[in-house]
Amino acid sequence: MSRLYVYAVVGATARGLGRGLSGRPLRLVRCGGVLAVVSARDAAPAVTPANLRAHDAIVRRLATKVDALLPARFGSLVDDERALHEALAPRAVELGQALALVAGCEQMTLRVYGRAHPSDEAGADAVPAGVGPGARYLGRRLRALRVPEIEPLRRALGGLVRAERAERHGTPPLIASVYHLVPRGRTRAYRAAILEVRARLGDVSVRASGPWAPYAFAPEALG
Repeated sequence: MSRLYVYAVVGATARGLGRGLSGRPLRLVRCGGVLAVVSARDAAPAVTPANLRAHDAIVRRLATKVDALLPARFGSLVDDERALHEALAPRAVELGQALALVAGCEQMTLRVYGRAHPSDEAGADAVPAGVGPGARYLGRRLRALRVPEIEPLRRALGGLVRAERAERHGTPPLIASVYHLVPRGRTRAYRAAILEVRARLGDVSVRASGPWAPYAFAPEALG
């Protein structure tokens, strides 16, 4: 029996959804206050560059048909509509809030390269003696959200960024990945602001890519 492959969650109905991977028709399934875009599929697709690109192209196309879309992670598969409802309906409020956040926006991704800010060179475990593993974990989580190296850029971007997510990396020269939620149609202004500020970032360099569907802003319920 075919299972359901999940592409995204949307907040409103849309027409002309088209087809998904392997040419399977897309349809909507209501789960509480949100709608999931799915297609029938027997098994998850193989993780190949071609399939990843095809999945992203389908999500991008869907994003042009609705004001707000939360992409599901590649390979998201459930047994049936009941299983999908059980997974999403209890988190409908959280998903609704996330849809409100991303409405009318798309994601730009910044890769930050260079040397870490002095405040971070002590490492993720630089916490007072005697602190337990729970506090150390929270310290690492908080550190992962900090990217002081691009503070001049944040000021320049100003009203162009609705929300930010960040992830620090321990693979020099890559310092961090920063994900920005930018209003649709403003990505050119976003790139222009980056060009203006690059010289003020010192030894740090940034590389922007996008626009993408807002993958970094989708709750873990869609993983």
